[in-house]
Amino acid sequence: MSTRQPDKNAAARLRQVRNLTNLARTVFASKYKLSTNSLSAWENGTSSFSEEVAKNLADIFRKEGIKVSSHWIMTGDGPKPKALASRLIQGTGSLDMAISDEEELFWRATSSFKEFYKDCLVLIMHDDTALPFYRPGDHIGGKVITEDKILFIEDEPLIVELENGTIMLRYIKPTSKTGFYDLRAINQDTIIIPIIKNMRIKRAARINWVFRR
Repeated sequence: MSTRQPDKNAAARLRQVRNLTNLARTVFASKYKLSTNSLSAWENGTSSFSEEVAKNLADIFRKEGIKVSSHWIMTGDGPKPKALASRLIQGTGSLDMAISDEEELFWRATSSFKEFYKDCLVLIMHDDTALPFYRPGDHIGGKVITEDKILFIEDEPLIVELENGTIMLRYIKPTSKTGFYDLRAINQDTIIIPIIKNMRIKRAARINWVFRR
């Protein structure tokens, strides 16, 4: 690890790109065998990361369908992060599913939904966590509900936004710690971690809109 002083701007850029993957920090770290503590420190600007680390992360982001250079992560110079023309979702065995970028039709439908529901959450599925009900490429939206209602909804998946901005679709279950929840994927055979424990939720929404690719 570099001995340079932590760069808050580089940390923010790293966090921004990781959020584009729609993977929570713990899930991202586990999937790519990274130290969750190190990733947290890099993203929060409490520890610096080297050019070599940035290059490794850029390679990982590319696997998640996000094109970004290590130079941009480190300095902010050059092309900004961009979704690749196709996103490859690795399934079990030899199953590969290519997901194209959002076409104008999807963009218009999503924009209309956001215009109608000012306080809403919209998620584009990029993984297998919601199979068989929702597939990669599906657009899912919902109107944000109040926290007191969240406590009584355990039998249906909610679109949840974590404090770090990550948005995902999960069944939620309150823990013994006030304000913290266990998040369970619909598909328990997912290649992503099926249960994420003790997470604080910023917002949650009940699904009332689905647009399939």
